[in-house]
Amino acid sequence: MRILFAIDPSIAHLYPMVPTAWALQSAGHEVRLASLASFADQIAATGLTPVPLGDAAWAARTSDDPLEPKGHVEAERYAEVLGLDAEEREYWYLFFQYLLTPTADYLRPDRPEAHALIDFARAWRPDLVIWDLTQAAGAIAARVSGAAHARLVFAYDPAGWSLDRLAAGRQALVAAGLDENPLATLLRPLAVRYGVQVDDELLTGQWTLDTAPPGLELPTRTRRVPLRYVPYNGAAPVPDWLRVPARRPRICLTLGESYRRFIRGDWNRTPMLLEALADLDVEVVATLNGVQLDGYPPPPNVRLMDYLPLNQILPTCAAVIHHGGLGTFQAAVAARVPQLVCDTRDSILLVRVEENPAETTDDTGIYRSGVEYGVRELGARTQRPTVRWVMPPKKLEATPVANYVVSRGAGLRLDHQTQSVTELREAIRAVLDDPSYRRGAAAIYDVWRAMPSPNDVVPVLEGLAAHARIRR
Repeated sequence: MRILFAIDPSIAHLYPMVPTAWALQSAGHEVRLASLASFADQIAATGLTPVPLGDAAWAARTSDDPLEPKGHVEAERYAEVLGLDAEEREYWYLFFQYLLTPTADYLRPDRPEAHALIDFARAWRPDLVIWDLTQAAGAIAARVSGAAHARLVFAYDPAGWSLDRLAAGRQALVAAGLDENPLATLLRPLAVRYGVQVDDELLTGQWTLDTAPPGLELPTRTRRVPLRYVPYNGAAPVPDWLRVPARRPRICLTLGESYRRFIRGDWNRTPMLLEALADLDVEVVATLNGVQLDGYPPPPNVRLMDYLPLNQILPTCAAVIHHGGLGTFQAAVAARVPQLVCDTRDSILLVRVEENPAETTDDTGIYRSGVEYGVRELGARTQRPTVRWVMPPKKLEATPVANYVVSRGAGLRLDHQTQSVTELREAIRAVLDDPSYRRGAAAIYDVWRAMPSPNDVVPVLEGLAAHARIRR
């Protein structure tokens, strides 16, 4: 078969797909990974073949006309009309305010990227297209080229869940004057241009490769194909110090790849965690960059690493402190390491606070569309007003991840907003000293290990793709 992956230009989206792509390629199938031209080198570094799309100089978030997230007032109106409770609103905001924006970025008919993807699919004629949640153009490319297609979601599916809620509340939404299906509205201009009908299959794929371990997944009507999330963290030489056993309990402190590009100072969470760790008889390996530290000096028992593959460091650790990201969570599960998950009670709602073209720096934890530290600052380069959004002081999926870890006795939640440095320290000490957390981590590992591996799923995908193509 020929298999085409359509992926977001981010290692947070690329790395979870690499093991499945390699499993298919190792089984003898032709595999291509399509993303922005600027991301081709990162794809090639995994040993897989990139398909560059569009202009290498263009990046959605730093373009002259980036699309903005949906406003919080509209997000809350939907939540009220749909009757969502506090937990359900977290999933809705993730879909409506966070996922719809990059989805729209890569569906833009005025940009060449989606057209390039569709043109490549027409010429190459894949048997199967696998696309992530932000790359809905992959579904249109599959429909145009006659390929089967599926989504790959990273642990749970807020898009499928939200679309089910929208369908159930359709009449109430129409009565309230709200769009009954914002995702369909985003897809429709590109789909119409290529003569493709917008239906449920186009929105959610013919099936969904779902890496959620039992108990973390969201209920949806989509057809699920369970898939074990095999951590891939890139390749790097093993440092000399990591080759010898640690003399003291080793803790990995990692707060993710995504937010380190936006949030200077990490909402004061990083200094509190480092202070809590300073008085413990432990060795800390912290994968933090200068934006996260924001000038805070680490204590003597902390070894700073801008980046180190988690699959190298975690097997040597007695515990991991992390931001609640799905990739980090599942890497810790695979390493059987107890987890301390940073989470707060805040909603993940994005709030627009001002427009000010004179502002070009961000020192207070405010996300601004079009700005990435170390990339370029759009507000300083153009006269377009700079839109500012208040970001929640936690990873978007932190609460479901923390709930899962805590409920299974595999770790604890750390809340830098409600806990003092002393309380954070005692929570860390408890996870190190109490063997029940190691047993909880081992139990989660057993559940994870029982899921079908990428190699196991290859014949399933072969059969599903063959059936889908026969129907066409």
